[in-house]
Amino acid sequence: MDRWLRAALVAADRVADSPALWLPGALSWLVTVGWIPLVAATWRPTLSSLTFVGSGLFASAAWPWNAVALVAGILALVVVAFVLAAAAEATLLGALAGRAAGREWMARLLGVAVVTSAPALVMLMAAVLAGAIVAPGEFTAPGTDPGLVARIVMRIAPLLVAVAVAAVSGAALHAAAARRLGRPGVTVVEALGRGAGDLRRAGVAALAQPLAALVLRVVALVLATLLLNVLWAPIGARLAAGPDAATGALLVGFVAVWLCLVLGAGALQAWSSTTWSRILAPRAPASAPNPAMEVPTHR
Repeated sequence: MDRWLRAALVAADRVADSPALWLPGALSWLVTVGWIPLVAATWRPTLSSLTFVGSGLFASAAWPWNAVALVAGILALVVVAFVLAAAAEATLLGALAGRAAGREWMARLLGVAVVTSAPALVMLMAAVLAGAIVAPGEFTAPGTDPGLVARIVMRIAPLLVAVAVAAVSGAALHAAAARRLGRPGVTVVEALGRGAGDLRRAGVAALAQPLAALVLRVVALVLATLLLNVLWAPIGARLAAGPDAATGALLVGFVAVWLCLVLGAGALQAWSSTTWSRILAPRAPASAPNPAMEVPTHR
């Protein structure tokens, strides 16, 4: 734990003095979870509207091709997000290592990201499917306490825990394998295998870092969502009453605040990456006698 604390403090000091590291971190945050606070604040669909959209999708003459197109669009967005996240990580790791991020390195980082995030994505899809299955029963169940969303979450809680475990484990393996890829001649498979060994050698620090990073990211996500919700309330009311020049100015300020939050979260991403680099750095071997410094003995 002391090793992790020292690495985290040194990483925080370096990131605070290197604002250039915040930009790739901000891109990584934006394409993964940074968009959630913005959507949560500005888009508030009702249950009836979601039901109407779903029924309209099913009743359309284009069914099932409209559903296929929707799924294809979602998959395309996921692929773009993976590519941008890999580019951001390559840029960040390159800045930490003092070298440029090449396309080959970015491609291998993309491969590592896909492999290490696959378990969490599969568990997330299973949780969404389970939520869709239990939602109709909870919707028609008598009583309103707790709310519909809370009841659905409680029903699929084991799957959500599995998603969190898979995400933390995948993040740790991804961090170790990504740093192995920075060495010449290392393939994706070798990086994954040797990265797991690096995590074992890092010990408690390799467990503390993903947990700390997860908690800090959740806190940043919740705070950003709450703040944007508060700021959007008067803007949404003005838009409903009829936009004017003042509403446009408020919108500009709202977007500026959101971008500042994304940049701040980018600093958090940079801190996490820098801490991982320090934790997974090879430890200096015990000092061995230097023949050049030995005092010759005469027999």
